[in-house]
Amino acid sequence: MPYTSSMTDENNSSRPFYSGGLHFMCNQCEGESRCCRGRPGVVQLGQDDLSRLSRAEGLTEEQFIQAFCRWIPEGNGWEFLSLRELSNYDCVLWGKSGCTLYEARPAQCKTYPFWPFVVEDGKSWEAEAKDCPGIGLGPLHSKEEIEENIREYGREERIRRRCRDPYGFG
Repeated sequence: MPYTSSMTDENNSSRPFYSGGLHFMCNQCEGESRCCRGRPGVVQLGQDDLSRLSRAEGLTEEQFIQAFCRWIPEGNGWEFLSLRELSNYDCVLWGKSGCTLYEARPAQCKTYPFWPFVVEDGKSWEAEAKDCPGIGLGPLHSKEEIEENIREYGREERIRRRCRDPYGFG
């Protein structure tokens, strides 16, 4: 079971539920890698992500955007940059043996599942565990390590631009 009562501090609500650490180990969903493949998703990119990925691919940032990204309308006159998906919903960076740019992967990918809204409380962690079989397995990640991942996840603003079409149709 991914979450146990020993992970909460019911007597001190000011302490995060993960104060005692959380177990996680990516096991690639027994070969399915569901967070990277087979279903729609959004991988938002910040400037550091874009620079690192384009360098790793040997492209300029503009070339990388054209080859691997899409702009997603926010519905408020802005759109943000995301990795695109293939027609089967695999991440554009997915290859025969996994992520082709794993060492340069975006912060969003690198910090999963230690995202603020996933580690907000035990219920959120349990809900995420239904989709991720690696939650509750593997090494114990300390409170400090989890909080460093939370900071990394939120460190950089995503790349945004004004929509050419403010209604997001093109």
